[in-house]
Amino acid sequence: MPTPLPTSADFAGSAGSEAVLHLAGVAKSYARVVGESLARGRRQVLADVGLTIRPGEIYGFVGLNGAGKTTTIKIALGLTHPDAGTVRLFGEPLNGSACARVGYAPEKPGFALFLTGLEVLEYAARLLGRALPAARFQEVLDRVGLWDDRGKQVANYSKGMQQRLALAAAMLHDPELYVLDEPSSGLDPLGRRLVKDILKDLRRAGRTIFFSTHILADVREVCDRIGVIHQGRMVFEGTLDQYNPAGGDLEERFVALIGAGANGEAVSPT
Repeated sequence: MPTPLPTSADFAGSAGSEAVLHLAGVAKSYARVVGESLARGRRQVLADVGLTIRPGEIYGFVGLNGAGKTTTIKIALGLTHPDAGTVRLFGEPLNGSACARVGYAPEKPGFALFLTGLEVLEYAARLLGRALPAARFQEVLDRVGLWDDRGKQVANYSKGMQQRLALAAAMLHDPELYVLDEPSSGLDPLGRRLVKDILKDLRRAGRTIFFSTHILADVREVCDRIGVIHQGRMVFEGTLDQYNPAGGDLEERFVALIGAGANGEAVSPT
């Protein structure tokens, strides 16, 4: 018989004060939809997901499209409620004061297209309840390479430019934790390089970063630890050396991990 899959306790570690973000035993399902009518039963999206993000690290959350990355992120931020499990942010249950210390950039930002890039950030600052100086808007727009395009309507921004604008909005209030859903989605090679450089700079400044991706080359370059999710279950959490102890191809290792997870085999982080 196959070895049972590891549980959230195997991956999530201690929920002590050292954890910036801690999930344990998180499960989520949705009603199945066929046409316009609800079918019987529910579709399991997450099952016993656990992970721990530590202060000052870059944590890469890796998985195929549809593996459960975005649902996990939404639960971690209180945007979706889990069916089971616990979430602790900065050592506390989710609350407004803890969430105010987070900068979030979704994979598909829903900007008002008639606004300019600068106006988007000014509006974001109002939503944050922050009176920011003009120099801060220039600083973050310049950092993501959009200062010269600040007067353009977002409708005229490419997908990659909108992704970078979302990152700028997340940076506005200099949060302690960044939660970024596929931040390199739609970016050209120069845009990806810019984002990776920003992530490294944020880590040097003592910030913590939790980002989802399926681009393993980015994981190799910037991550301190990674978690791999497959079909709604965590199949690995650990350092890059633990993930790939033989130093081989990251994609081959990923395929082996998700293959083991799909077959119901436990995957050791060591």
